[in-house]
Amino acid sequence: MATLIALSVGALRFRIARSRETERPAFHALLAAAVTAVVSLTLWSTGSPTEQSRICIVNSDITEPLTTSQGILNAGLFLPVGLLGVLATRNVLGTLIGGFLLTTGIETAQATLTFLGRGCDTSDLLMNTLGVAAGAAVGWVATRIDDSEGSVRLLYATRRLVTVWLGSAALLIGLWVAFIHPERVAYTVAVVDANEDQQGAARKAVASAFGNHFKINSIDFARGPSGDAGTVMANLDVGFAELSWPDRRTFKASLDMSSGNGSTGYPLGGNPVGRPINAQAAHDLALSYAKDHAPWALGGAEPVTSPVGAKAEMGWMTSWRRHNRDGVMMPMRLDIQVDPSGAMTQLIMRDIDDPALPAPRVTREEAARMFRQAAAVDSGTPVELELVAKSVDDEWKIHWLAFGQIKGGSGLAVIDAEARNLISFSSQPAGVPINEVVSEAAQ
Repeated sequence: MATLIALSVGALRFRIARSRETERPAFHALLAAAVTAVVSLTLWSTGSPTEQSRICIVNSDITEPLTTSQGILNAGLFLPVGLLGVLATRNVLGTLIGGFLLTTGIETAQATLTFLGRGCDTSDLLMNTLGVAAGAAVGWVATRIDDSEGSVRLLYATRRLVTVWLGSAALLIGLWVAFIHPERVAYTVAVVDANEDQQGAARKAVASAFGNHFKINSIDFARGPSGDAGTVMANLDVGFAELSWPDRRTFKASLDMSSGNGSTGYPLGGNPVGRPINAQAAHDLALSYAKDHAPWALGGAEPVTSPVGAKAEMGWMTSWRRHNRDGVMMPMRLDIQVDPSGAMTQLIMRDIDDPALPAPRVTREEAARMFRQAAAVDSGTPVELELVAKSVDDEWKIHWLAFGQIKGGSGLAVIDAEARNLISFSSQPAGVPINEVVSEAAQ
């Protein structure tokens, strides 16, 4: 449909240009078609109207769209407008200003006309404008090579053009002030290609954990809220591995990608993969791996081996946790899952020194009472409790994690053990084991 509309507008513009004896009517027709196509493609309704307020995303990372495929496509979409604008009008300045006003108008319409289901983004505005500029540059070079139809003017503006530009700018500014709310973000693309340092760190971590057993296919970086910190993700030929960035203290790997009876995990020393094992054998294999790869986790920590699945159909998880004299779980982590065939399928290693912590001011009984009050349950309702060290804004805090049954499922309360206040309360799906909830909340 957009193509048909663009061709129709182009044909109409050609007839008008011929009737008025406008120079270069073919280029004017192509320019009209290109502008119509761009407007049609960018303002065509997605069929999913947005109910949010009229906002425009302001991307703080101005270089981000230069490295994304979407950004390059946006620039390519607007390049013909700049090229044909110069070839038709022989006016570089007019083409640049007109192109900027065009793309600004499109983003303004996407922000204000919420029924279109589109979104306003300064990254699009930047790349669209760069596309127009690139096309204008190509057009200027082309006219310099062949000036048989008149020389190109870099800086040229009539009173009529200036009036149109100023009127359009005033209209757009008015719409932005009256209706559009800018919303600044650190970035708009969450996952990007890892840089050289991140790739090197990921390769080193994978090699340290598994040697050369797995092939790394690609390495990406999932950015956190600030944009600088996040997770480096290595996609392996079997499974994936993750490394926290930039501290590099937490390494995770998931290697259970098999759909049949075979194992795709990492074979642990001394046990041929495929030979069935039991809980004790899984514990011994995990301990042997820990001694070789994570000796920092063994001091003062007692390993606990538990089945994964109701009948250990996914094997056994051996976990190391360390507590201080007040019973606070320290931030170090070591979890090794061994499947029934003796291969490692899950690995979590967090090498963090035990932080200095104050004594908790909330007792176990008080934490249980705060959970029952938040959950609105009877005073006799059982509550599972764990006291953990938690990093908040680069400062170590002590939190109670309180877990218990509520109507329709279970609830988790996070309580500040120093400030003596409830931080949060959330419901959990029925049937989720407490160790999984506590482990996730303690991250």
